[in-house]
Amino acid sequence: MKIVHILGRGIEGCGVTRFTLELKDWALSQGWNYTVYAPTDKKWTRASSHYLDENIKQWKWGNKPARGDTQCGTESIVEDCNKSDLVLIGSLPSKGHPDDCIENFGELVKGIKTKKVMIQHDHKMMSIRRNALIDDVIQSADVILSYSTKSPFMDYCKKIGAKGNMFNFCNGVNVQRIREQYWKPIEEQDPDHLKWIGRSAYWKGFDVLFDLYKSTKGTDLLYTLEGMEKSIQFVDIRKAFDFHEMAEEFDVETKHGEKPYVFGAFKHSEMLERMSRCGFGFQLTTLQPEYIQNFIEFTHLEIVACGVIPIFRKAFGDHCTHLQTGNKLTADKNTGTIWAGEVGTDWSETIEVINKLRKDNGMRNEWREMAYEYYASHNGPDVSFPDILDKINKPNEGPSDLSEFFG
Repeated sequence: MKIVHILGRGIEGCGVTRFTLELKDWALSQGWNYTVYAPTDKKWTRASSHYLDENIKQWKWGNKPARGDTQCGTESIVEDCNKSDLVLIGSLPSKGHPDDCIENFGELVKGIKTKKVMIQHDHKMMSIRRNALIDDVIQSADVILSYSTKSPFMDYCKKIGAKGNMFNFCNGVNVQRIREQYWKPIEEQDPDHLKWIGRSAYWKGFDVLFDLYKSTKGTDLLYTLEGMEKSIQFVDIRKAFDFHEMAEEFDVETKHGEKPYVFGAFKHSEMLERMSRCGFGFQLTTLQPEYIQNFIEFTHLEIVACGVIPIFRKAFGDHCTHLQTGNKLTADKNTGTIWAGEVGTDWSETIEVINKLRKDNGMRNEWREMAYEYYASHNGPDVSFPDILDKINKPNEGPSDLSEFFG
């Protein structure tokens, strides 16, 4: 089985990159051939966040090679795509990419004769409309995948006459590999350290963390936030919330009982090591219900796989359906999860649970094992990726039959 995965936007270092690398690793473990192509015409702040192996091929897709490159354009990519069994298009160039890069991406899409699958990771139409050639890719795709079949993006696909089958999908994360590398004995964790990971975007929920912090002032807890960018929005964040000045490096001395410490972009492996030594990890993403379906973020799973107690947003869990139980996450028992409320909530019950767990290693160990089992059964790679490929293989008008590869 030979798969080509196209990242027309480049290596951004965020969720799209992470999904691609997880799928690549799983496919290679099946003995398949897997190549990822990405342009370097536009630079991204987090491009070096992940380790990239020889299966990731990068060069400028415009008409002029970068200094030191031996090639440019997309002609060789078209050739490789047409030798493959399946082509996945995981991202598109932004409208801000150079014109020649966008034009050559368009020629790449037109030249692909193999079964073509569009994977849409963005949630909101405002973000999706920033992509160049979005209509061309939608209308040429044999299959379209999005995190929810109820999203405005899927409605838009139908509106412009998409011909491909449309399905939802879930991220797949090798939680066992993360556990083997980062999980710490309970005695080596700091039960009073609570860490949030995300970005300088309100839908990532840092405002909820700061609201909880205000209710625990005067205690010996340590709050740290990683992944905040000094964007235009950060100026307003700095005025709205009380925290130490953003640190560019992670070797800053932190003290318990102080106001939260805020850090910038991280290297993924180093962040997981720091997370694994905490007692609790925050993932406070909020999305409109129609965007969720079965979707959870990579950071939801990483927190659990590192062996810390997950503090997730209740409003998210109320709308996310577990793939195995069929229940909303907040309706299931024994999930090992603390469900956080919204800004302005009464935090007394949440604080009571945190205090019980941080003072009882045995209880905390039991909870983190429950969390690991629960979320691994929802989004492990041997659950999510076969589900994706099964959907891709469902017959529609014109695609090749891939059943020989999927049993």
